[in-house]
Amino acid sequence: MKYVIVICSFVLMLAAASTAQIDLLELNSFGTFADFSEEEEERSWSSIDCNGAEIFEILTDPDDEANLIGVFTSTSCTDEGFALDQEFVPFDFSLHTHMSLDVYAPAADLKVVFKIFSSADPEDAVTVEAMTTVASEWDTLNFDFSGTEAGRYNRVSIHPDFGEATEGVEWLFDNIRKDRGGLITIPGDGMLVNFDTVRPYLHWWDCNSTTGEFIIVENPIKDGINPSDSCGLYFTSDCQWEGFAIAEKFVPLDLSVNSQARVKVLAPAPDAQFMFKVELWEDSGTNVETTVTTTVADEWEELIFDLSGVQSDFYTKIALFPDFLGTFEDDEWYIDDVMITDPDNVAVDDDARVIKVFTLSAINYPNPFNPSTTISYEVPISSNVKITVFDLAGRELQTLVDRKHTPGEHKVQFDASNLASGVYFYKVETSYDAVVNKVVLMR
Repeated sequence: MKYVIVICSFVLMLAAASTAQIDLLELNSFGTFADFSEEEEERSWSSIDCNGAEIFEILTDPDDEANLIGVFTSTSCTDEGFALDQEFVPFDFSLHTHMSLDVYAPAADLKVVFKIFSSADPEDAVTVEAMTTVASEWDTLNFDFSGTEAGRYNRVSIHPDFGEATEGVEWLFDNIRKDRGGLITIPGDGMLVNFDTVRPYLHWWDCNSTTGEFIIVENPIKDGINPSDSCGLYFTSDCQWEGFAIAEKFVPLDLSVNSQARVKVLAPAPDAQFMFKVELWEDSGTNVETTVTTTVADEWEELIFDLSGVQSDFYTKIALFPDFLGTFEDDEWYIDDVMITDPDNVAVDDDARVIKVFTLSAINYPNPFNPSTTISYEVPISSNVKITVFDLAGRELQTLVDRKHTPGEHKVQFDASNLASGVYFYKVETSYDAVVNKVVLMR
């Protein structure tokens, strides 16, 4: 549940907050802003308590001496918690819609409140609550902030056992992060990264982490292949294995239909290798590598990788390797529009080499109607087409069409002579798209 509220005792304790900003889209962040390795992360935390008590500290994990965790001890206050002193680049929840954390709670069915607020006006806040599900074992809580206004909030606080007045109860916290609230899936348009509007968390590496570098820059050559404003830029090192990965775990990739990967590159030379790799999140050594070569230098082209032979519903991570097996230092590779698509649902214009995703269109006339209307629909590629009619309760009433179609415009009559006046829906579906429209029958 999402609320706009004020936690009064918290507002009084913010004056000393740091003005340093955390950018969660920086490479290699994985979206995590608190794993409590404070010396590394340069994060600091403040207790929130109505009596001014220090109720939050960072200690060694009792089950893992190499790990640090946040430890919160409750008091008699009902709105206590802890806050990160640093500011963020103002949050945008358009893609990463959730805040998440790992918690070791004293009991199930306890309320935890996650609050985001403005450093300029701490009373300007949004809070989301979640309930613990288990006692005395680690659990993950997800807080859904989807729909929250972008660019407004830049601070966070966490309030365990909110609204209760328990005293001396210990909670453990770890891995506080901004994410998508779970594993990610291939979106309908297949776009995984485009650096303008689809910016997942990324991480990069090379064998020495000194000469190689990956940054996000302005597109140096806007053309018909890649008109985007921004793209990725990889500076190569003398390593043969260097690259970057989407630093978010996928639902096991269904490659039975979406069996083609596409990546736009502006390479320094032709005949250079670029590798697209799917692997297990927990074990990068379990993988399938697909390599293609560039054909041009210093202009955009789209590389296509055939994944049709890769095991489906198994791999959970995607990595990319520019200049695979090359050893040239400081070569510049520009990269954009990483996609996984259905090869039967895309075409490439050989003149412009622009990817086109096929979409279905349908309309009917007249509407409202009595007692019949004509549904016109355009099929862009050969496919089976099924058209069904439903009522408001979702019950299927008629199947108007269910057969293979050639590309082009088609029509079918919907005769509602045996139906009562009211609102109905018809669904036009193919193997690659579906359209649902509303019709009104007026006697």
